[in-house]
Amino acid sequence: MEAGVIGKWNFEEGQSFSAGDSLAEIETDKATIDFESQDDGVLAKIIVEAGKEIPCGTPIAISVDEEEDAAAFKDYIHEGASSPASPTSSQPSTPPPSSPTPPPPPPPANPTTTTTATATQSGTRIIASPLAKKLALDSGVPLGMVVGTGPNGRIIADDVRSYVPGSAPSGAPTTSSSVVSGSGDWAKHAADAIASKRNVPHYYLTVTVDVTRLLQLREGMNAGVKDDEEDGGIAVTDFALMAAGRAMSRVPSVNGSWLPDGSGVRIYDDVDVNVLCGSGEGSYRTVVSEQTKTMEPTADIGTFSLVNLGMYGVKTAAPVIIEPQSCILALGSITPTVKPGDSDGEYKYGKEMEVTMSCDHRVVDGAVGAEWLQAFKEGMEKPESMLL
Repeated sequence: MEAGVIGKWNFEEGQSFSAGDSLAEIETDKATIDFESQDDGVLAKIIVEAGKEIPCGTPIAISVDEEEDAAAFKDYIHEGASSPASPTSSQPSTPPPSSPTPPPPPPPANPTTTTTATATQSGTRIIASPLAKKLALDSGVPLGMVVGTGPNGRIIADDVRSYVPGSAPSGAPTTSSSVVSGSGDWAKHAADAIASKRNVPHYYLTVTVDVTRLLQLREGMNAGVKDDEEDGGIAVTDFALMAAGRAMSRVPSVNGSWLPDGSGVRIYDDVDVNVLCGSGEGSYRTVVSEQTKTMEPTADIGTFSLVNLGMYGVKTAAPVIIEPQSCILALGSITPTVKPGDSDGEYKYGKEMEVTMSCDHRVVDGAVGAEWLQAFKEGMEKPESMLL
């Protein structure tokens, strides 16, 4: 610490104070700390007014033992930190100080850091120390143009002092780049995701599903399908759609949405599942229902969504809910497992996948979400029951 700003004085000239009282608040780059008195006394003269920046070691006030002695310093003018020490007070400390001890440096223990968050016109939050904010205000420096070098990019006083108007931020990347236009469905999906994370209280539930029997059944059903045929046969996603529909019939409250006016929940009679496909500008969604079983791209919003990221090697995911739906299910990658068998030395080999459901807590509470996932898990682990 090389300098600080007196945030405010807690005592006025002529007031008495006791040992341990906070005489003033000192703002530094890292924290706002209390300047505590070491002895009882009377504040005879305030040398440095609140709001001024001072270097460490600069006298800021004069104190005396007795109230009647304070009048002797009423017209005292301090000539600066480099001038001789101010008149010695009558306090019996050793050595006798002419003024209170200068503001102490921040204590070694982690103080409660005080930072100031402001925002630019674009809405970006700016984190700055109290001293940096004070210097920027006094000097007219726009904090939005200052690159912070403090912890987590926080702007400190030295950043404000070294700011050169019109200069490019020192932290800006200098490598070549290109701009990818956010247009069409991609831009709309991005805007919808931002609104959903802002409006919907998300929470997440994850279960492990044993898909050993499902993969064996799928292999048998696809035995007559050639690899080069356009219809690639039955996929894991197809089984997941059947399991989701089965779970909805058991826990219909998940197949709903929060009403815009906040008056309640709408429960839908039919289950229409959006399947998210593709990525980036090529991303799209389809709707699978009893009436429409095609996988053609559509802008229609269903009552539930499903995305399979396992094909990309992703083990788990926590996707963003598509409003006004209340849930979206993410399938993870399938991994081999080895578990102890029924007898000593016996092992069981199988396949498992992680399944995560993002839920709107206004519509689906934790117990209801868990019940739905158990019904889904049962369908996936006993696929034959879904075909009967």
